[in-house]
Amino acid sequence: QASSPSALAPLRPLFRLVCHALTSPRLAEFAALADDMPSSASPVAEAAAQAEQAERRIARALAELSGGAAETPVIGSLADAVFASSARVLLLSLRSMPAAVRSFWEQLPRRRDRDLVERLVTRSFASIIMQSEGTSAQAVLEAQKNRFPDVEATVARRAKQLVLLLERDELRAELCVQLPEAFPLRIAIAELPEKMPGIPRPRVRNWMLQARQVLAGPKPCGVASAMLMWSQSFALFFNGVEDCPICYNVVHLTTQTIPRKACPTCKHKFHNECLYHWWRSSAKTTCPLCNQPF
Repeated sequence: QASSPSALAPLRPLFRLVCHALTSPRLAEFAALADDMPSSASPVAEAAAQAEQAERRIARALAELSGGAAETPVIGSLADAVFASSARVLLLSLRSMPAAVRSFWEQLPRRRDRDLVERLVTRSFASIIMQSEGTSAQAVLEAQKNRFPDVEATVARRAKQLVLLLERDELRAELCVQLPEAFPLRIAIAELPEKMPGIPRPRVRNWMLQARQVLAGPKPCGVASAMLMWSQSFALFFNGVEDCPICYNVVHLTTQTIPRKACPTCKHKFHNECLYHWWRSSAKTTCPLCNQPF
């Protein structure tokens, strides 16, 4: 999942080949079967028809992959096989390694190529990925319900939005995640809730910053991870668990743990990872708050 140049290098030729196959007007022309354009068609109309044909073939290939095809597509030529295989590879890549595909797209040298790939993802892939993110988020919340037993957490789908609805007794809160049209090429954005009853605004901002870090991170299912951490933070706050004074969050970003390491003097609790990092960087083993030996 690393998006560094060295980690991305082996995948770059694959992504380039797949995107070229799916955006090539010449290949779309070869893939045309019974819906050929008349010879008198203008170049603009012909290009539009080729793009429409390509989108239909991509949709059929992806429907077959997800098991939702009404009928099994007939592969009538090598071009059709290339289209189908390329569509499936790109979909699986967008699902399992979104940061790698995003990095490839951002590093394309020509703006024309970036626009082509963005349009391709927007028209043929984004809606499938959005639906998958919503399903994954709900599944993760149900599977991890034991982490927040006193909170009812559900995911609602709205137009280009996934909304986490939280309910504890009579308290209700929500986290809205905006999904851009070219998701996941463009990163989902968590919006700061207008109201979080009973929770200080600074703590809500800290949780929001953490959610945005997760959404911009390299791992797949970022929306599900952000919503899980938000649900845990919401539940732990009402159970009296304080934020870590170093990272200002209840749930650690990578280990998913809560602050447990208590200072013997001031009694503040820290994440183990945050505290060890503090000691390494400061070359001291004192409490970051009271400066007394730990």
